[in-house]
Amino acid sequence: MWTADDVKTKVDANKIICFAKGTKDQPMCGFSARAIDVLHQTGKPFEVINIFDDPSIRPALVEFSSWPTTPQVFVNGELLGGSDIVLELAQNGELQKKVETAFQTA
Repeated sequence: MWTADDVKTKVDANKIICFAKGTKDQPMCGFSARAIDVLHQTGKPFEVINIFDDPSIRPALVEFSSWPTTPQVFVNGELLGGSDIVLELAQNGELQKKVETAFQTA
């Protein structure tokens, strides 16, 4: 059973993490696929948590982030948002800056 603390633990343990419908190799919705594709383009390692793996993940995620939809992308502990926001950040160069900053810190 996932809790908001479990989500926080995962977010804190990964410089880039995406809570998505599906996996890195097999996204199960277009929005998750778009977010994962954008993250692949950063060239940095990232984790994907499939919210379908356990029915308690999604409510714990929403409790943690106060954001009702998925995917949810976190970089360096900061919720960036879903696929549209991440795509926009990638297009304007902000995503790469956030990612580079995350990987500069130990």
